[in-house]
Amino acid sequence: MTTNAQTATRFIRIATVTDLTGIPRSSVYDLIKRGLFPAQLSLGGGKSVAWLESDVLEWMAERIAASKAV
Repeated sequence: MTTNAQTATRFIRIATVTDLTGIPRSSVYDLIKRGLFPAQLSLGGGKSVAWLESDVLEWMAERIAASKAV
């Protein structure tokens, strides 16, 4: 079982982001550019980036809540 602290600090890469959300890679970056998806974090060197799993899961929960509110 993972705790909230573990989930908050878990980095996930783009393949996991696309698997979790079902959104294609190019669409993820487009949503980020438009301010509609959590931005990736630099892992400190070169082009290595990742997302916080908690940010992605929160974004998904917000989308679910918004769809049920309509």
